Amino acid sequence: MATIAETSRVHPNVKLGENVVIEDFCIIGYPPKGYDSGELELVIGDNTIIRSHSVIYAGSSIGQGCHIGHSVFIREHVEVGNGSSIGVNCIIEHHCTLGENVRMQGQAGLCEYTTVEDEAWIGPRVVTTNVMHPTCDRAKECLNGPTIGKRVILGANVCLAPGIEVGADAFVSASSMVTKSVEDGAILFGNPAKKVSQVEKVKCGFDMVSESPYPRNKEKLEQPQPQVPLMDLGAQYQALKQELRMATDRVVLNSRFINGKEVGEFEQAFAEYCGVKHAIGVGNGTDAIVLALKALNIGAGDEVITASHTFIATAEAIVAVGARPVFVDVDEVRFTLDPEKVAAAITENTKAIIPVHIYGQPADMSALMKIARENNLKVVEDGAQAHGAKDDGTTVGQWGDAACFSFYPGKNLGAYGDAGAVVTNDDALAARIRMLKDHGRDKKYTHDLIGVNSRLDTLHAAVLNVKLKRLNKWNKARNNAAAYYRENLQNIDVRCPVAAEGVEHVYHLFVIRTADRDALQQYMKERGVATGVHYPLPLHLQPALAELSYKRGDFPLTETLAEEILSLPMFPEITTQQQDRVIAAISDFFKDKGA
Repeated sequence: MATIAETSRVHPNVKLGENVVIEDFCIIGYPPKGYDSGELELVIGDNTIIRSHSVIYAGSSIGQGCHIGHSVFIREHVEVGNGSSIGVNCIIEHHCTLGENVRMQGQAGLCEYTTVEDEAWIGPRVVTTNVMHPTCDRAKECLNGPTIGKRVILGANVCLAPGIEVGADAFVSASSMVTKSVEDGAILFGNPAKKVSQVEKVKCGFDMVSESPYPRNKEKLEQPQPQVPLMDLGAQYQALKQELRMATDRVVLNSRFINGKEVGEFEQAFAEYCGVKHAIGVGNGTDAIVLALKALNIGAGDEVITASHTFIATAEAIVAVGARPVFVDVDEVRFTLDPEKVAAAITENTKAIIPVHIYGQPADMSALMKIARENNLKVVEDGAQAHGAKDDGTTVGQWGDAACFSFYPGKNLGAYGDAGAVVTNDDALAARIRMLKDHGRDKKYTHDLIGVNSRLDTLHAAVLNVKLKRLNKWNKARNNAAAYYRENLQNIDVRCPVAAEGVEHVYHLFVIRTADRDALQQYMKERGVATGVHYPLPLHLQPALAELSYKRGDFPLTETLAEEILSLPMFPEITTQQQDRVIAAISDFFKDKGA
């Protein structure tokens, strides 16, 4: 039960946890401008104390065990994590986020869109700023506060410039003016602040762990290592969160959730990135293939050649338009369509080829395009795993009549939900796909075709606009991580992927081969290393495609891959320490096996 002083006012729709204390003359749940009292919810967690004369607006959330000092002012849409302490006369403007166990000393002020991560210490009178373009008439549309990383210490009177990031464990001395982002663990001093050392180089001579006169809980000091994830979207978000928040907030404020300007901006930018004339945003990667096939008039009675070694969406799309998937085996290096086997599979009913650029490596497009031209076949590239990859200097998306991409969150370029695109240089084909994906129309309420509802949501486009600018950098980081794996696994009994001659791989996945796949995967799981299998059952053996009458043994290499492949952790932010744990687990497995 909460304890509330008689002189304080608590508005409706305030959710108070157990043992909350609200002292004299506080206003709790005050409605922001444009809202009625009680319209927005305010949540205050268990065992939180709010000292006298404080004002907390509705629409915010205060965690458990927090201490809100005297005369604190907290605006709407603020999140304060568990165990945080806000000192006397502090001001936290709207849309700020504070992690757990944050310490904010007296008279500090956080401007809108400031992010403070766990265990940061903010000294007295620290001020953050957020106006990127002060003289602009629309300055408030692009506010961007700083990000203060985990365990950062900011001395008294520090001022942080808009949009900068202060890396984890950094130390900024009192009265410094920080104008640029700060690397992890740096020590800064001055105006403007300059790096003078690293925290790790400044060590106290008194070992507080082993020599402290106070009792310590050794169990807390010996925490188990966190799992190495297969991918880490959270790490990516931490680097982009301020810009992502601004981009998505603009969409919400404008309320153009369907066909907003961000969609057109992304389509133009992605077309330029792929080196083509048109990019059409759609609902997901599967719809992208369906729409491309429909627009090419491929349907009942037609055959489409593709790989069995891929995700089912490729074949699913062929079946969805009424055509028949015809599978062929893959080549030994790329794991993509073997051109010789494609040529042998062509019949009078063959109308198209769908090469799947799997794991980030393009198919042998020069050979496949030659076969397509000689047989008057359409080519629809499946680029869901190969954003930015190149074959013979030509970017995926430029080869075929059309190319289809998925922006599933885990892809090299991922939205925050399902999204996709079709790219093409064919004006007429682009126009037809645009109509098909939007109920068969090019103007409101006049429908020339029977289409579908498969539009790229504006919110997803806003996220993709932020991420596309980093795609080349991320792909390079993936290549660096792949090179590190290859270098350190070369003397271990596994086969690592390699880029074919003339290929610029983008390593959506780093897939090794071993005959001991299942045992190795279990061994790595027990050591906190996540892995995946892409894919354990080939399409020609899937129950849903049984009517195609394929059988085990039809595609020997595809079936061997399904039994041997193992995807290792791979994402742009992966550290060498994480990779070392992966490599050590693999090495130890084979040592134990040999013993």
